[in-house]
Amino acid sequence: ELSATFAYVMASMSMSVPAICLCCAPASTCFEKILISFVVIEFCVGLSSPIAGTLRAKYVPDAYQGAIMNIFRLPLNIVVVSGTYATDVYDQYQVFGIVSALFLSAAALQSTLALGNKDEKKQVKA
Repeated sequence: ELSATFAYVMASMSMSVPAICLCCAPASTCFEKILISFVVIEFCVGLSSPIAGTLRAKYVPDAYQGAIMNIFRLPLNIVVVSGTYATDVYDQYQVFGIVSALFLSAAALQSTLALGNKDEKKQVKA
């Protein structure tokens, strides 16, 4: 669980770089920083698939995995469509800021899962 929290925090920090650069400076002066931040976000996306598989195996019973994954497809597609629409309505730096805030929210939710799991382990040992 902590590795997922780390990946989300790293993704949030990397998405804040283009938000800050595009807001406060010309894009041409921040090209290298933005490029590196996109490489970092791709690294985090690459980490998320094996982490999600591990967490899914730990928390979702095998008999219900298919049904549960299908239930979350519609909300996921709504988020994708909303994000695509946001690029037409808001400035680029605002969209990157929103994405950074969403990654930070995911990190907070994931850390509650990790901390809750530690509390359960303590109670089992006691």
